[in-house]
Amino acid sequence: MLLSGTHLEGQLLQRISATNDGTIRIAYDVKPGVEICDRVIRTGSHRTMTWSDGRNDPGICITDVVEVDVAIRRGVVTDVEIVRPSEAVPSGVRGQVEHLEPTRAVAFLLELARSGSTEDAAEDAIFPATLADADETWRELIHLARDPTVHRGVRKNALFWVGQEAADAATEELSGVALADDEEQDVRDAAIFALSQRPENQAIGSLIEIARSAEQAESRKSAMFWLAQTEDERVVSFFEEILLGRSR
Repeated sequence: MLLSGTHLEGQLLQRISATNDGTIRIAYDVKPGVEICDRVIRTGSHRTMTWSDGRNDPGICITDVVEVDVAIRRGVVTDVEIVRPSEAVPSGVRGQVEHLEPTRAVAFLLELARSGSTEDAAEDAIFPATLADADETWRELIHLARDPTVHRGVRKNALFWVGQEAADAATEELSGVALADDEEQDVRDAAIFALSQRPENQAIGSLIEIARSAEQAESRKSAMFWLAQTEDERVVSFFEEILLGRSR
């Protein structure tokens, strides 16, 4: 059941609950460096999401606002999809798009990820939220990832995108999830993978800690696997320490 929420995003959640079939389109400002094109989305961190159709031309691109369609069937959100710029509502047309402040857009999309959506739609709601020009969206993703009432796939997807964030504190939070005894193993594994995607100067120390001290053998094995993908001297020294300890 969708929460009632507050402000405009709360009204949208109520509209969804009351809608049998239809689509709601929202729009909000994206963070600097994001470029949304017809065939690719660039996040400004040398990462892309591709709608590739085999052509190299990215098509029409925009850098200020993203539009997202929320499809509803029988009062349940069944699809959350970023609108390609060539399909966006022309500038100046009113009444067809709900414009949200970025922080409100994040709250709305992550509430869709939390409840009132199919599992696929819930997972799809997370990436558009990461594009919003809002501060520390990763903190909200951490809360989502730690919520045991949320679909496991949604929690894992939230952890993946936390791993893409640039804030140093995100690494500490991911380590906490990876080492949590009360989490399911696949959620811990998702946190370890997310850590492996962080810059090496942030990830290596945390992965070594997990490999050294995690209670679960599977977590230690996963951390060791990702450590083995690097060439950091700390990793070589750590592996040497492990092997020397075994040989004594």
